[in-house]
Amino acid sequence: MSSAHSPLKNQRLIALALCWVWCIVSACVGLNALIKANQTKSRFRREAPPGVTLDIDINDVYQSGVVLTTVCAVIAVLASIFFLVMLIWPKRATGSLKIQAWMLTFFSVWLLATQIPYTIFTATRTSKVTAFLGGLQLPPEAIQEALAASGETDVYHKLNFVVLLSIFPWISLLFTVILIVVLFAAASRRHADFDTRSEMSVSDTSSARKASTEKASVEKAGA
Repeated sequence: MSSAHSPLKNQRLIALALCWVWCIVSACVGLNALIKANQTKSRFRREAPPGVTLDIDINDVYQSGVVLTTVCAVIAVLASIFFLVMLIWPKRATGSLKIQAWMLTFFSVWLLATQIPYTIFTATRTSKVTAFLGGLQLPPEAIQEALAASGETDVYHKLNFVVLLSIFPWISLLFTVILIVVLFAAASRRHADFDTRSEMSVSDTSSARKASTEKASVEKAGA
């Protein structure tokens, strides 16, 4: 298929593949982080002394982590669909370039809006651990001493599974933006090629009409 009918075909295939790979990686990292977060909470509760009840609040990173994982997975699914449509129905893929670009733009903005606070939470916050013994709240110092003694931590940036999710979605966002740029560039080239062909068609039609008129004039003069 000519580049006029499928503009930037190879660039789009490469960009789609890279976007898909990194979004899959980010979604897996996010899923792993969510699983390990729940496991860590359960381990904290199991290791608590008898009679001590723990209330562990990690909603800041957990909820944003759920959104990050979901958005990365959705972008990966979209990239898969666009890739398959491009191979199976290339005309439909070419005709929907701007739709693809705008859909990815929406999810990339959503990803950015979630990734920024998640990164800040990871760098600056800790989980909120509250301990109760017989209905009496224990002081934070006692909780920190217990965590240190057990080799645990409530600081987000010291938990690898939390930190990884603050890194990989940025890479996914980068390749999604690259894909969006490629799609918009391909759409622009397609419209430019269409306008060029339209102008050539109009020019050819005008030339044919002019030649036909001249021929008719010559035949009339000869008669």
